[in-house]
Amino acid sequence: MIEDGGTIPPPPPKEEHYADQEFAGWTWGIVEIDPMRLDESVDRVNVTLPRRVLARLEAIANAHGESRSGTIAHLALRADS
Repeated sequence: MIEDGGTIPPPPPKEEHYADQEFAGWTWGIVEIDPMRLDESVDRVNVTLPRRVLARLEAIANAHGESRSGTIAHLALRADS
């Protein structure tokens, strides 16, 4: 939905699903998801880095055919896993 420009609606109360006979006898699992992890909005930021760190970032970005911003984003998402 996000990729199509839509928003994710809030979920209905879980009791609404429990009462649905279509799901009678099912085992339930509840998963909480941080909505910020789904947000694809872009913010422009100014980052100050030592030259040696910037040079390393540039080398990593070039090696992967990415921009510096893309490399920072990928490294941050991978570090969070």
